[in-house]
Amino acid sequence: MNKNIIGLSIFIILFLISSCHEEFDEKEVYKKVVYIVHSENMINYFTHPFTGSSTEGFISLYCSGSLMPEKDIDLEIGFDDELIEKYNYIEFENEEAKYVKFLSPEYFNIPSFRVKIKGGEPFGIMPIFVTSEGLSPDTTYVIPLRIIKISDYEISEDLSSILYAIRLENAYSGLYQMTGSLLAEGSTDMPQQVFKDKTLVPIDQFSCRMFVSTENELRENIQTRTVTFSIKADNTIAIKEENDILDLGGSTYNPDRNMISLNYSFLSAGERYEIQEKLIRLEE
Repeated sequence: MNKNIIGLSIFIILFLISSCHEEFDEKEVYKKVVYIVHSENMINYFTHPFTGSSTEGFISLYCSGSLMPEKDIDLEIGFDDELIEKYNYIEFENEEAKYVKFLSPEYFNIPSFRVKIKGGEPFGIMPIFVTSEGLSPDTTYVIPLRIIKISDYEISEDLSSILYAIRLENAYSGLYQMTGSLLAEGSTDMPQQVFKDKTLVPIDQFSCRMFVSTENELRENIQTRTVTFSIKADNTIAIKEENDILDLGGSTYNPDRNMISLNYSFLSAGERYEIQEKLIRLEE
């Protein structure tokens, strides 16, 4: 075959492939579906630290597809109480003490339930402001949200709703490694060395709660087997005297080492023990 004919044939084939490819790129090849961005879990946690004022979070709305939306997409978000009932039944059945609860409106503000995904952009967001002060670390608070209206395209069947859960924290909360010296009050024996990883739960901006000594971190022991303390501006620590806890003084916080030193006594099986704990924050 003539080389010129072969060359022309190859040129035509490449031109057709290129033309088809360009035409393919210019067309939407996936269905456009709008959904709330989150994991596949029904509940998703968003951190709102104790700061003395409200803190901002948000949910993101996304429009899928191989091309950006050509025009604005207007969405309306609403509350869905049934999400809470469904989640509590699936996860906890009759264990009502573990149920998640609808966050009271006095603790959050959603400036607008209308969200716009602008043409040429894939995302839109809905801000949520939460005030953490006054919330209990022993309750999981949620805001149940669902897409209820859309101006264009489809709403995802699987990702149209979310339980926006509040995760509380302050500058001191988290996981710590504890080493301690434990001694029965009045004893002349050598102190017993004790070790345990401990979770410090935030109570407010400057206060945390933890289980005493090496107590097992069980929900049923929270009311009677925990100690609460507050860190002051000068990094001294005041221990709250409740649950038969006595503050023995000298407790401090070292911000350079992320170390908390506690000195207190507690009752166990009718006997009082003194303990000095050093808690080093673990990397999360």
